[in-house]
Amino acid sequence: MLCSALRFALGLVFTVLLGKGPMIEILDQVLRGAVFEPEIIQMLASAFEDAWERIEKSGSRFARPAYARAMREVIARRVVEMAQQGVTDPQALADDAIRFVRANYRDDVSGKS
Repeated sequence: MLCSALRFALGLVFTVLLGKGPMIEILDQVLRGAVFEPEIIQMLASAFEDAWERIEKSGSRFARPAYARAMREVIARRVVEMAQQGVTDPQALADDAIRFVRANYRDDVSGKS
């Protein structure tokens, strides 16, 4: 389990970024046993913001209100998972998150993923 200060900090970061309530349950599962320094948390936030901005700019239906909440969770989970595997470059994390969405979720309306 995460220490309470880290849980609070991560919850706050992802609450702001995801525009919804705390993601502590998700973070507990994804970050089980992991501890990230404040610089790493900032890097995760930067990667998430970059990936989500690209989704929005692409015109994907995933950026629409009906899908946005779930897709932001998918992107956040992927960014954290890859950081746990040692990826430390925000650009690489964002690129991977976009590839992950394209590979696993079909955007049938626009023909994009």
